[in-house]
Amino acid sequence: MSTLRNLTIFLFLTAFVTCTIPKQNITAKRFLVSVKSIKGDTIINSAVYHSGHIFCLQEDGKVIVLDTAFNFVDSLTARFSKLKIQFLHSYNDTILLSTDKDIFYLDTGFALKKYNNQPFKYGLPYYNDSTYYVHACSAGEWGGAVFFWNKKTNKTFSYPATGVQQVFKFKDNYVVSSFLAHMSGFSDYLLIKDPTKLYELKDEKQKRFCNWYVDVDSLKGKKHFDTTLPSGVKYYADEFTTRTMLAFPYNDTLYSIYCTDSATILAKHVNFKIIPIDTLLKRRISFQFANTHLTNDVSVTAYRENWGTSDANKNPISYQNTGLIFRHGNRITFLEFKTPHMWTKD
Repeated sequence: MSTLRNLTIFLFLTAFVTCTIPKQNITAKRFLVSVKSIKGDTIINSAVYHSGHIFCLQEDGKVIVLDTAFNFVDSLTARFSKLKIQFLHSYNDTILLSTDKDIFYLDTGFALKKYNNQPFKYGLPYYNDSTYYVHACSAGEWGGAVFFWNKKTNKTFSYPATGVQQVFKFKDNYVVSSFLAHMSGFSDYLLIKDPTKLYELKDEKQKRFCNWYVDVDSLKGKKHFDTTLPSGVKYYADEFTTRTMLAFPYNDTLYSIYCTDSATILAKHVNFKIIPIDTLLKRRISFQFANTHLTNDVSVTAYRENWGTSDANKNPISYQNTGLIFRHGNRITFLEFKTPHMWTKD
């Protein structure tokens, strides 16, 4: 009798909970996920996609080239072997590589040619279109900002954004995706419809100052992400710890891949909220920095982390973790580089 009574209570509570949980009508296109690993030398600082190949810049200044099956393309890698590259970057549809003396671009047939233009007034852009040149900088836990320089009017508009990873256009908004690897890590997003609604910076020094707003009397102590948001600006973040690795549009929908303490998650952006829809990996990827080259249907993200400790005799030990996330349409590949200083549990 007692068992029957308990079963009745259980069924009632189950029905009640089921009826009171709001339905989230979220359906995702099928994403095909694979995990691979290859041997590596050191950390991958950045990566770009160009003509069916993935170009990776290592921390030691060497460039390696992979095909989309993640095989090393030795013939192309050899072309860069005599150069020590400082940055590898996409600018519009051009791939740029810089040494300490020259900037080169990849021409047809992967030929290296000198790039004679110098358009980088405020450093390398996060995004560039016919109107805006977008750059950003971060002072870590002390703040950061994103800057929109209007090339037609020569005016600069800015807003606080710490640890900017990506800026891209999605529908009629500029998406600013940020991640700060401080303490547990924190991610957030800005959707900016009209950059002219942001703060206009007229002092040239402010345009190069990561947290310029701390020196503006009217903005000191102001909460920039509460109800005082400028017109046409939306800010949102998750209510729990998420470490965003990349954001990307697919089939007219905005997605993110982020890590929790125990998993790597695919999420969908719905009404300025981040809705998890799938577990891609049943573990998190350890990283401090991630940067993404985003094209129409392809994205390649290079992530990295390094840290140090010591053994029982106080001898220093260095560790590192690095790899790529390569997305082509609905196919996502996690590529881990096994380096000499990679951390393992053994």
